[in-house]
Amino acid sequence: MTAQPHEPHHRRTPAEIRASLREDRSPRAIRAALPVEALDAFDREYREALRSAADELDLTPLHECVESWWRQAVLKADPLAYAVMTEQAQEIQRRAEAGEPIGGVTWDDVFEARLRRRIEAGE
Repeated sequence: MTAQPHEPHHRRTPAEIRASLREDRSPRAIRAALPVEALDAFDREYREALRSAADELDLTPLHECVESWWRQAVLKADPLAYAVMTEQAQEIQRRAEAGEPIGGVTWDDVFEARLRRRIEAGE
């Protein structure tokens, strides 16, 4: 675990939060990196994953919960960037549901390009 600056009003930057999460993926570190409004959901889902792991004698649900929340903590480290990404995703979803072109590349095109590169590389 790394030492954090002990300044009463020090607010960690997104880069500091992400660096701490690269070093420590524990539930405690993840919870500490989450915004306040996500804490209840984290606590609820983490406790449910613990119960499920204990009942089923399988740690998979717990690992999946921690991994999912780790990703969210990384994404939410920068609230402004997260808000922009969410707005963009909502707009793409709205356009897709309306049948409007959304741009981008189809999975078929991605697969074809990957296959072409592998053939050219002799794989």
